Order: sequence, then C-alpha cells, then structure tokens
Amino acid sequence: MVEDWKSKLSKTSTSTYVVLAVIAVVFLITARRPKSSKGKSGKGSSNKSKKTKSQFEKAPVPLTLEEQIDNVSLRYNNELRGRSSDLINRFNAEDEKDIYERNYCNEMLLKLLIELDGIDLINVDESLRKSLKNKRKAVIKQIQGMLKSLDSLK
Repeated sequence: MVEDWKSKLSKTSTSTYVVLAVIAVVFLITARRPKSSKGKSGKGSSNKSKKTKSQFEKAPVPLTLEEQIDNVSLRYNNELRGRSSDLINRFNAEDEKDIYERNYCNEMLLKLLIELDGIDLINVDESLRKSLKNKRKAVIKQIQGMLKSLDSLK
C-alpha cells in the first residue's frame, strides 16, 4: 500500500499539489470567517448570545411625502431660521467666527433644499400632488429667502 502511494506521488506533478494546497487554504479561510463580520473587529465576538435591546427594535417606518416636507420645514424653523436671523443682525465681516457661522448656515440650508428636491411627487394622485407641491414650494421659498439674506452678507 505504501508503495502504491509512492508511485502515485512520483507521477503527480508539483503544480497539482500547489493548486490543491491553495484550494484547501481558501476553503479553510472562508469556512472559519463569521458570516456577519461586516464592520466588526474580531474582539468581543465571543458574546454572540448577548442581544442588546436595539437589535430587537423594529426598523423605522418610512415617512409619508407630507411628513418629509413637514420634517424639513420643522428643521428649518427650529434650527436654522433663528440662528440665521441672529447672524444677519450681528454679522461682522472681519470676524472669522461669523464667517464660519454664515458658511455653516448656508450649507445647512442648501442641504434642506436638496432634501426637498429629493421628494418625488411623480407617482402621486393629482389632487394630492398639487397640495404637496404648494407646500414644498412654500418651504423652498422660505429657505431661498434666508439664503439670499445670508448671501448679501458677503
């Protein structure tokens, strides 16, 4: 039996053994890798049985188109309108903090405009589309007015 193996080994080329070894290594690496290792370091992976509360929570419910528009409007009114108005009243073109604040408010307002632009009203019923368009248009005009005021500070 040993003689059979010796004769078979001598007949098989070395490259065949290299290919088999590579296949075995690849198989072992993929078989040992955890299935959900995305974004995790290898540390602490032994605590697989511990589940946190957030893992069992449901995914957030997508907002309706009207809620998306209202969300942008609320963020503008609560976060940026007062901040931008205060900046306009006290702006000093030589103060670097004021220039930074102006640029920050400008960027955040543009971000809100981009969010409003991403609200797709094409597949909406005609009667609802008109009211949503008017609502979105009003918010866009508010934001553009504030952007115009901020741009006049330059």
